[in-house]
Parts: sequence; C-alpha cells; structure tokens
Amino acid sequence: MDITVAKDQLESGNYFERHARVKLQKYFNNYPFLESIKVFFRGKDHKYKKVKLKARLKGKDIFVEARGDKHDVALDNAADKLYTLVEKYKSKHYKRA
Repeated sequence: MDITVAKDQLESGNYFERHARVKLQKYFNNYPFLESIKVFFRGKDHKYKKVKLKARLKGKDIFVEARGDKHDVALDNAADKLYTLVEKYKSKHYKRA
C-alpha cells in the first residue's frame, strides 16, 4: 500500500499531497490486489491542470489521466477513471465462485 506523489510539480505541495492520499487511500481498503499508486501533477503554468495516475495491480500496470481547472478537480476525474479500470480488472481476475 504505497501512494507516491510527484512533489516538485505542485504549486502548494502539502495540500495536494494530502488530498491525493485521502482520495486514493480508499482503493487500498477495497482492493487487496492493488500494490501502489503514483500520482503526477502537471500544468502549474497552464490553463488546464493535468493529473496522471499509475496504479500497480498484481501482474499489471494501469495508467489514467484527466484534466480540470484545478489539480484537485483533475485528481477527482482521474480517480473516477481509475475506479472504472480497477473494477474491470477485479471482475476479470477475481470472479466469485
């Protein structure tokens, strides 16, 4: 259970790092096959902010990205996309008996 945030790209690192950890921690509680999530923020000087997430599942890496007016909005959008892919992985690899 590891969440890594690329700090050098953040405007106010502590707020976004906390927000990312709180938002993504629930995935580790719900999905035991999830090993780590790396968060990359971009767009400090751009109109639209972009967030990329790299999640390591058992045996597979998945990538999602999203953009928004603020980094926290982009993170929320990327987390929604991550949820969709993790659920798809779960239904494919962990079918109920």
